[in-house]
Amino acid sequence: MKIYRPRFWSLDSGIDYSAPVIHLNDIVPAVGKKTFAFFDRDDRLEAGATILLIWCPPVSDLNGWSEQPSEIAQSHLLKAHVIGVAQACAHPAPHGERKYELEILSCERLLPALQALPEESTSWNLQGIGSEQGNFLAWDELHWCGRALVEGFTYLTANTSNEAHLELILEESGDELFGLFSVHIDPGGTFHEMGRKQLTGEERRVVERAIKLAHPLQDSQALYLVQ
Repeated sequence: MKIYRPRFWSLDSGIDYSAPVIHLNDIVPAVGKKTFAFFDRDDRLEAGATILLIWCPPVSDLNGWSEQPSEIAQSHLLKAHVIGVAQACAHPAPHGERKYELEILSCERLLPALQALPEESTSWNLQGIGSEQGNFLAWDELHWCGRALVEGFTYLTANTSNEAHLELILEESGDELFGLFSVHIDPGGTFHEMGRKQLTGEERRVVERAIKLAHPLQDSQALYLVQ
């Protein structure tokens, strides 16, 4: 089942997002309810399809986890039924994103959901890049890299010299290193992968190198979410 992370979620719920304190339970999409989200123009969701979605709190929804890494712990994994493209908005999205109406079928916190995944060595692979010099992993071509420790998990994010944006959520267990969630964005598209995969060989080498090179990430804004 394909995983999507919407460009942003609709703010039509009546919540005052400028308030100094926001209750998390008031803004997480509720099971059985309908909501709206904006997707890239290239994301052609089919009415009637069931999809997986990553929901992020407001700051990371707008700016990404790298700007507010603590919000990874408050992000959720949703399963949703696609009702269809919403009616034209009075104020169209700035970059032509499509607004879809969704019915939420299930909702759980992202990190516990990732930790509970069974190990599958073939669930996904780090994406490679081909060149005249041969093939190499995108994580071996880092221009900048950041890391944060969130509830015992390591979050890595990076930009490469080949215009790719990369993200990983990792778990260390003894001498073993597991990848749980991977994001690869480049001019060719956006790819989200999920599954408990033990990193070995070349994949482990490039990830461990990235961890050593990465700059520590800090929240860019004061905490504002409460349960």
